[in-house]
Amino acid sequence: MKLVIDNRTGYLNDYYFQPLCLLYFPGEKFPASPAPDAPEAVVGFTGTPDGFSCTVRLRVNGRIADGAFSSAGYRFALPLAAEDRAQITAGRAFLDAGGKLFGFLPPWGCITGLRPAKRARYFLARGNSEDRVRALFADDYLVSPAKTELTMRTAARETALLADVSPDCCGLYVSVPFCPTRCAYCSFVSYSNRKLFALIPDYLDKLLGDIRETADLISSLGLRLSAVYIGGGTPSILDAAQTERLFSALSDCAERFGVPEFTYESGRPDTTTAEKLAVAKRCGVNRVSINPQSTCDAVLERIGRRHTAADFFRAVDAAHRVGFDCLNADLIAGLPGDTRERFAQSLSDVLGCGFENVTVHTLSIKNASPIRFSDESVYDAEGVFARACVDYAYERLSGEGYAPYYFYRQKNTVGNAENTGYSKVGAEGIYNILMMEEYTSVFACGAGAITKLVSPDKQVIERLAHPKYPFEYLGLNRGLRTDEVRNFYGRYFE
Repeated sequence: MKLVIDNRTGYLNDYYFQPLCLLYFPGEKFPASPAPDAPEAVVGFTGTPDGFSCTVRLRVNGRIADGAFSSAGYRFALPLAAEDRAQITAGRAFLDAGGKLFGFLPPWGCITGLRPAKRARYFLARGNSEDRVRALFADDYLVSPAKTELTMRTAARETALLADVSPDCCGLYVSVPFCPTRCAYCSFVSYSNRKLFALIPDYLDKLLGDIRETADLISSLGLRLSAVYIGGGTPSILDAAQTERLFSALSDCAERFGVPEFTYESGRPDTTTAEKLAVAKRCGVNRVSINPQSTCDAVLERIGRRHTAADFFRAVDAAHRVGFDCLNADLIAGLPGDTRERFAQSLSDVLGCGFENVTVHTLSIKNASPIRFSDESVYDAEGVFARACVDYAYERLSGEGYAPYYFYRQKNTVGNAENTGYSKVGAEGIYNILMMEEYTSVFACGAGAITKLVSPDKQVIERLAHPKYPFEYLGLNRGLRTDEVRNFYGRYFE
């Protein structure tokens, strides 16, 4: 896509305008030399903090639409910083042009960030009423009524759940980045390469060392470990003996800190077994995630899941027999080959299994995934099918006694929709909130894992990333960068 920007304000860097383009042109890139027939956005941005003005001209396939917005004299719902007013000004100009060109407004208006609920909580924490924050989203950002309601409900629930979480709390994420096969919507090609499976024993050795080192560091800093989460990839790809080794090390860690929440993202039903679940239970795991994504076999085959709905039901039955405090299932809205009726049936199947937690994702088109935006069976400009499924899930789950307790958005999501975690009261996962709201530090072990250090006032966040690929991670002569962690805590916590 061709993006031409004339920015004379000193606010908003050029990269800020790219996500605005993606509201109507998902999947587009911004090369230095775009193709002659590429979609085009021409932006003019002027003004001062007293009043910004933005004009946008969008051009695609010979069609042109102009949009504009000025904040001069505009009365915002809340007192906002100049950068916030600049963002709204630019965003509304894009919506003005895009609405004329395509005939619809995205459900999240001109909000481009991953964490709308965090934004709502920010303004609520500064003494603004719920009505005024609601007006900020609905009237200024032009967020739809349904998404404004989702934001406010989630923000209120997060605030209540985080009330007892102090700055000295932290989380621990452990990465097992291997999968038995690659799903069609996934971009992690090398993680499912069978040649890499030979690395698992060595990977596990190094991972256990990093877990011990990280636990020692957390202890030396005087922190309290509130949640442990084993994710992937597909952690249940480990065999029973390997699972026992990993969970035994994590069990020692959990007992050392008295961790109240210990989650195992078992993941794929085809690798989830009663034996592995029994190991998890014996080692103190109290939350397990088994993710069908759909319970329609035709959809599962099309997306390369390599398991059936029957496999899912068998895995769930095994988890119930072993016994855990909370079970979670993931579904994806907008999958190729799915329909509203099939999605509704998948949700009914999950609810019939008695899950305390249900996470509804929206299909996100990754750069390296086989599914592309060019596939008309997957994508339409407005994302009507995916959004209908997401809306149905919200209504159905709310009616069944589940409530949203965290959500986040991703780039290039079909229909510009979101990923939402729902739970019964008391079954919320505090780890998910800590991560999504960037509320406390989360330490991470394993390939592709990112430690996120958060200052007490939540205003400073530093990220320390491990190498993305397992073979690179194995080549490291160190684990977590302990000196950088100690320096961070020395600056902000002492």
